[in-house]
Amino acid sequence: MNKRQNTYRIVGNGLNMALLALVLIPLIALSFYNHPSAADDYCFIDTVFKYGWMEGMHHYYIGWTGRYFGILLNHSNPLIIRSVAGFKILPIVLILSFSGALYVLFRQLTPTLSRKAHAGFTGVLLFLYITKLPNIAEAFYWMAAFVTYTVPNTLTILWLVVMIRWYRLETMQMKVLTGIFAGFLTFAIMGSSEINLLVQSLLLAGWWGYRLIFQRKTDGLMAWLAAVAGLSLYLFFSAPGNEARMGGNPVSGNIPESVLYAFRKLAILSFDWIFRTPLLLLTAAWIYVLSTITPQALKHFKVPFFYMALLYTGILAAQIFPSYYAISIEVEPAPRVLNSVYLYFLLGWFYMVGAGYYWISQKRTMSTLNTMYQPVLVALLVPGLLFFMYKNQSLRTIYSDWLRGKASAYNKEMYARYDLIHASSESVVAVPALKNLPQTLFVEDIQTNPVHLWNKCTAGYFGKSAIYLIQEKDTSHELTP
Repeated sequence: MNKRQNTYRIVGNGLNMALLALVLIPLIALSFYNHPSAADDYCFIDTVFKYGWMEGMHHYYIGWTGRYFGILLNHSNPLIIRSVAGFKILPIVLILSFSGALYVLFRQLTPTLSRKAHAGFTGVLLFLYITKLPNIAEAFYWMAAFVTYTVPNTLTILWLVVMIRWYRLETMQMKVLTGIFAGFLTFAIMGSSEINLLVQSLLLAGWWGYRLIFQRKTDGLMAWLAAVAGLSLYLFFSAPGNEARMGGNPVSGNIPESVLYAFRKLAILSFDWIFRTPLLLLTAAWIYVLSTITPQALKHFKVPFFYMALLYTGILAAQIFPSYYAISIEVEPAPRVLNSVYLYFLLGWFYMVGAGYYWISQKRTMSTLNTMYQPVLVALLVPGLLFFMYKNQSLRTIYSDWLRGKASAYNKEMYARYDLIHASSESVVAVPALKNLPQTLFVEDIQTNPVHLWNKCTAGYFGKSAIYLIQEKDTSHELTP
């Protein structure tokens, strides 16, 4: 590597690390102002307090959903030990775990590159993800959402790492232990949500298809994970709560239209994610990195390109389908669903580029891109990224909530509300509405109606018969002197 190439490598790694810090630091800082949401967080623990931990989970399993692992995590949230601080710690753990899982995955896929390069790739993907994320609160701060989407997505990334490593292990003992861990990950992922169950099922089917069709091999891990997946599917779909949930929606269940709308929505989202982000610029940088890696080191990208494209498209559309099928084609998928779709879009995109590069390299000799490519790439990347960051609303919101004090003010208001509720000797408590609602942290609040579900759950948790918001006086029609 000559001096100029080394300089551009250092600049590239530095730029990527800056992107990592740009999104990671404010996300962690905002975690210190997080609080449990009135939407669901209190309901799960109110159920535990009423029925007990096991019976509370059983209550949800038979009455609402088959998400057995999601039920377990939600009924174990920090409110069970009356800890608000836990809602500040968990997002930090989640954000770091999510970032760490991405880092480890990149290390497995490109083992010959440096640790700085892997950290840089993590920064690139996190930057793209956070700056176009449909809803940040539902991804990292609202526990009822992140335990059923972001947590299993993180586990799925780890599952991919475990699967890659399993085929490198030499001792039977390590293969058995790693296989057991892969089984646990499969069981947990498939029990978290319908979305993750479909994604994991397709990943397993894609892996089995690749092993059987292209490699013409079988192994014990395939049989073991097939058994785990079968058990997971049975536990999920045999839950009485699924029928109750679907039965409550008379406009759901149209398969053909749901499939059509899923692919239509995917096309709209893909256009936005490709052409309204720096994805193409960063893809050009990724192609340059691929050109510096020896063909032997690209072996993890040798999955046939068209087979991977089919699996990739299926995984993305399958995540959108349940929203239209279970709810209605007239209702758009929830932001937390699109958060998940976007994550797999990015992961699959960069893998597809790698698979495409490997496929082309097998048909013609691929050499490192010429020296003109590097300065041109840097000249386009730096101003392109700066312009995107300047215009990006997500970054503005994150930094505004953090640095302009809205998150801090929200934190103080929430503690003042807790003090008011605890200090009141009355069984019915009226609390003032929150004035500061940071978009990155806030999801929903209790209502003025004391019998609203969020109000009833919050009141039950605090041992009150009712808690409600004070009705704000409408002064819009009053005469001014």
